[in-house]
Amino acid sequence: MRRLLTTGPVALLACVFLAGCSTAGPHLPDYVVLSKHVTHGVRWQLDAYLSDDGLCLTVDGPRGPEVSGDWSSGGCGFDSSPSGGYWSGGQEPGDENGVVVYGPLPDNATAIRVASHTVVKTIPFPHGSGLPTARYWFVIEPPGWPSKADGTLLSTPQPLDKQGKKVAFKKF
Repeated sequence: MRRLLTTGPVALLACVFLAGCSTAGPHLPDYVVLSKHVTHGVRWQLDAYLSDDGLCLTVDGPRGPEVSGDWSSGGCGFDSSPSGGYWSGGQEPGDENGVVVYGPLPDNATAIRVASHTVVKTIPFPHGSGLPTARYWFVIEPPGWPSKADGTLLSTPQPLDKQGKKVAFKKF
């Protein structure tokens, strides 16, 4: 099941109380910027940090995860428990109908199938950053995605290794 958090201050509270993110964990500047983007004129970034609840990934503004805009979202402690999940997501910054979906993967997962005809390459976490030796993925899903060419959206994305064989998700 895909876990999507609502946006705004509610998302931060949902992250803290429902998804397991901890306010007791590291604070600015103890996060790592994984990627920076501009969509629909809005600057945003995907960040990672470690908390008491495990690895956290957040979509937030250029000033980091604790200075959220009304579209911030995130998840922590990625696992298969009912309150967790292998990925997270939220509103695409600048587009109230678009969605960004992301998550951590084992180091041998070089790609992830997100739709029947769509495979996304994964990116290693930066070495020396204090983050686990692992990879991450993200997809920006515009309104109406997936198209016919993308195929059918998978209810659970499938991590793949270099040979295209299935890789199991890992707890983070």
